[in-house]
Amino acid sequence: MASPAEIANDMAAQAVFWQKRDKNIHRACDDAARMIRAFMAEERVDGRAYHGLHRRLFDLSVSRRWAHYGINDHLDRALRTIQILNREAR
Repeated sequence: MASPAEIANDMAAQAVFWQKRDKNIHRACDDAARMIRAFMAEERVDGRAYHGLHRRLFDLSVSRRWAHYGINDHLDRALRTIQILNREAR
């Protein structure tokens, strides 16, 4: 599995790709990259922000609207990463 830093970098790159294609995916990728980096820097992550991003990533990862672009796997990987980092931060 990729490291959290690699996943954060992937999410940042995905955010750039999706910037003019879909604003919801762009925002979720950008937020995921920032949250993963915040967890890695051992910053305090707000529970409401975590749960909101968790829900958005889950909803987008199960959606089939953009599945042919392969974004679902990236979103699912980011979702699993923030779950693991959140457990470790407790």
